[in-house]
Amino acid sequence: MVIIQRFATICTLLILLFSSSTSYANAKKTISIAVNLGAPWAYYDPKKGITGIDVKIIDRVFTELGYQTEFHLLAYNRLMGQFNHGKYDMASPAAFTFKSGTLTDTYLPFEDVAISLTKQSLKINKIDDLIGKRVIAYQHAKSVLGNEFTHIVEQTSYEEMGLREVQIKLLVNNRVDVVIGERRVLQFLMNKLFPNENITIHQIFPVVNYGSVIRESELAKKFNQELRKLKKSGEYDEILKSWKD
Repeated sequence: MVIIQRFATICTLLILLFSSSTSYANAKKTISIAVNLGAPWAYYDPKKGITGIDVKIIDRVFTELGYQTEFHLLAYNRLMGQFNHGKYDMASPAAFTFKSGTLTDTYLPFEDVAISLTKQSLKINKIDDLIGKRVIAYQHAKSVLGNEFTHIVEQTSYEEMGLREVQIKLLVNNRVDVVIGERRVLQFLMNKLFPNENITIHQIFPVVNYGSVIRESELAKKFNQELRKLKKSGEYDEILKSWKD
């Protein structure tokens, strides 16, 4: 009788241990991700929470890999600094060199452009057409857009500012002639703030594709593998198209 009771106790313990191990194995690890604040790439929506093109792509990849995602919206300077100090597992986009981590394959087609009010009839077909105009751009634009751009804007009225909505308001109120920034971001803000104002888009910069930076190299490898599957399936293109101009 004692032997049977001991056997039953052992079986119960084994079942509990197996269940606990299974639950632990099936528990999804959470990945903390810093994304640069800028709609439609990454922004806060009252109904959806943190969303956007970049957010959806990253979340889709990690969901397929069996991870949960935790997103944090940050200005780019903070994003770089806090990732470099070990606060996050991933940071996106990786437009500059980070002190640590592994770069992923590219998946963010950023298209910097110049925009002006259509009623001003400005002709801007190349970078040096900016000379003589009042130009405002995002922070670190000279570092991103290169030597030719830097040389040109040194010959005109030029300012860099982190507040994109303020840039748009300055344009509409005729305080500046041209805003430099990512096309989707500027169009999103114009549609939100001044839907009845027409703008002209001057495509004077090449499209640049960015990826992200992930702290663990093995995780970056898995991310790239799943990202390639996402692109091949067509779902990646659908996410890009889901935020219309």
